[in-house]
Amino acid sequence: MGAPVGLDSHLKSPRRCTDLLFLIFYAAFWVTMLALGGYGIKNGNPAALVLGTDYQGVMCDEGNNTGLGKRYFLNVAEVAYAVNALGSTISSTSVTSVDYNLRDAKSICLADCPTMTNTASDISWVCNYPESVEGHPNSPTYTRQDWIDANYDYFADLTAAEQTSSYEWKGPCYPVLYETISTFNTCQYFGTGADGAWTYFKSQTNAVDVFGGTALDEIAPQISSAVEGFLGGDSPLTQIERYIDDFQVGWKVLVLAGVVAPIILSVLYLLILRYFTGFFAYLILFSVNALAIVVTIYFALKAGLIGSDVITSYTSKVSGSASTAITNFADPAESNIAVLKIITYCMIAVTVILFLFTLMMLRRVKVAVGVIKVSVGAFGKIPSLIFFPLVPTVMMILLGVYWLATMIFLFSSGEMKMQSCTMDAGAPPMLFCKDTTNSDTCHCGYATTWDRNLQGALLFYVFGFLWSSQWIIAMCYLVVACVFTQYYFLGGNYNAVKNSPVLSAMKKMTFYHTGTAAVGSFFVSILQFVRLVMAFILRRLKKLGKDSKIMKYGAYYIQYCLWYLQKIIEWINRRAYIMTSIEGTSFCTSAWNALALMVKNVLAVAAVGIIGDIMLVLGKVSIALGSGTIAFLILDNENFVYGDEKVSSPLFIVIVVGLFAFCIASVFMSIVELGIDTVLLCYCKDSEDHGGVPANAPPALIKALNLAKKVKRAKIEEAKQRADRSAQ
Repeated sequence: MGAPVGLDSHLKSPRRCTDLLFLIFYAAFWVTMLALGGYGIKNGNPAALVLGTDYQGVMCDEGNNTGLGKRYFLNVAEVAYAVNALGSTISSTSVTSVDYNLRDAKSICLADCPTMTNTASDISWVCNYPESVEGHPNSPTYTRQDWIDANYDYFADLTAAEQTSSYEWKGPCYPVLYETISTFNTCQYFGTGADGAWTYFKSQTNAVDVFGGTALDEIAPQISSAVEGFLGGDSPLTQIERYIDDFQVGWKVLVLAGVVAPIILSVLYLLILRYFTGFFAYLILFSVNALAIVVTIYFALKAGLIGSDVITSYTSKVSGSASTAITNFADPAESNIAVLKIITYCMIAVTVILFLFTLMMLRRVKVAVGVIKVSVGAFGKIPSLIFFPLVPTVMMILLGVYWLATMIFLFSSGEMKMQSCTMDAGAPPMLFCKDTTNSDTCHCGYATTWDRNLQGALLFYVFGFLWSSQWIIAMCYLVVACVFTQYYFLGGNYNAVKNSPVLSAMKKMTFYHTGTAAVGSFFVSILQFVRLVMAFILRRLKKLGKDSKIMKYGAYYIQYCLWYLQKIIEWINRRAYIMTSIEGTSFCTSAWNALALMVKNVLAVAAVGIIGDIMLVLGKVSIALGSGTIAFLILDNENFVYGDEKVSSPLFIVIVVGLFAFCIASVFMSIVELGIDTVLLCYCKDSEDHGGVPANAPPALIKALNLAKKVKRAKIEEAKQRADRSAQ
């Protein structure tokens, strides 16, 4: 009796755990990740990332500022100086010569952003906390609640000296010259300014025109954009609001055309591949050779190596000078005739080599057709493969949620410290201080700082996410490869397998080869991390204005090399995982065996790779374009054009649908691609073990290669050898 038909019946020895040392290292790595996450949860305060601090370093909506959740920059003149909106108008000291920025501008916490008064007889004020050193003269009788009820304005209660100080922009009260709106819990300036109130302000005794005659609307854009950049960068909020409104109206289109349609189209495309693979394969080869011939003939005509074109025929009948003039005007490339001839000869060589390569690949095309048919046919026998991408998707979501939550806590566990800035009497903040000797009111701003240990922990945590996400991808590769390996070596028959193939593969790969996944994913994540650091450094240099062209292009070149190296490592990893699923060996052994096996079958690998990649790319693009077309046809309905469900930008929804469809198609095609690679290596390994005959191949592959008789003889011979061994 032969060996029982079941999982791993192709292995020559029992499967064992691989890369145990790296598995232990990966487990220790995750223990450290959990410890850092716990530290962040214990010491972090995520509110620090969304709530600002006042000039005293107290966070808004916490402590004494409870209920006051909006950060407001008191002195618009100080803000204008910080963003260099006025040049040297405010002070003779250039803003570029001092260490000072918007973070150092004086700010307090309010319950709501203040309202501007724009009349020629009045002006709104926002005053400092009433209990502050320069606050309300009747404090503590005058409480914070009284201050809030008065809309933060107690200017009328100030002494004459304090009012004069306020008109000089030194507090305790400051004029409200621009409308503000809460953006990320900070009052954002907008509008052109209160010209009437500004005129009234300047008409008062002791009032200082810090803007030097510059109109409010001239400095408004710089102030607004600076505060917006301080909050996280420029963003077209109005446009985004319209797009959000479009999606609220057209969500049905997004679901139907962006989710349902690409799934149906992906299944249909797999059916087309299943039954028309041969037609597509030979059509691709014919098209490539035909294109090479056409391009060669075109260059030969342009170089004058073949016949005469219309212009040459015409100019041959006129005078010499006219012929030259017409030729030069109509065909300026004629002056480069020598270059065109060289290009033509090169194209002839390429065309001949391509034709000879095609002849050499003709038999291997049969292998490619058979491999693709077997891979696509597996979906019919294993329908659970279609839903398997849900598993890594859920794992990625869980990892992302945990990592993002703990990263926020860890990032917010820094220490709030006063920053260092230039303390010069001719520049802010001292320029706007009432008492320059009082360090409680005249100082630099506050910001969260991270010491070297915490910075290292943050980098470690970023790398942890990269490694963990790549490990999930690696485990998925192993599971899918194991499923296709079982499918191949059981001859495409799963009737003998009691458990679900996908579930069985998940159990087997998780128990035996988690360490192998950790090894391969570690190499990829290292390269990703280095690329991320390089991009960060380049961005910082650009922000500091130190990115010279040599440095910029050098960094781009290094980035490209790292990206290319990462793709090579990913390519090797996929083959290593496949060999691990076939032979049960460790990562390095599997990678070496896979490369050796592909070198021995290089033409078959090339044929399968070229034809398979072209078909899969065409599938992704076709599904994305098809889904986008469906979305456009739906949105072209008069209900979405003129009716109650009118959308402002159908093109944007169509683009989003196309991206959704491309992602969904990529998920399907990535499984098919891995299946193709697995079946190919299984075929190569099977042929190597049985003297060039794939004895265990599924019927579809045997039929495509016309090897039915050879396979039958190989199986009879193998059965006879087993019987002889049993008799002994």
